[in-house]
Amino acid sequence: MAGFFDGLKGALAAGRQPFAPGQYAVEGRRVTCPHCEGVDFAEGSAQLNTAGMTFLDLDWANKSAHTLMCAQCSRTEWFGQAPERL
Repeated sequence: MAGFFDGLKGALAAGRQPFAPGQYAVEGRRVTCPHCEGVDFAEGSAQLNTAGMTFLDLDWANKSAHTLMCAQCSRTEWFGQAPERL
């Protein structure tokens, strides 16, 4: 049982640390920053809010987009599907 709790502690500690930037591909093509030609990105997500759902206080029901922020210049690219980490 002690091994379980040690593993749980390690997982929680890892969850508090930010993910290191990495390289990604979408539809089999490597993602490159169109501004600086960088290849390392930090992955994130953003909620696509709509006025109607916000008015009804249902923002949680809106769709989300996947984002990649360039580690070099911070330009952010948006994707409808999850990028594949290389």
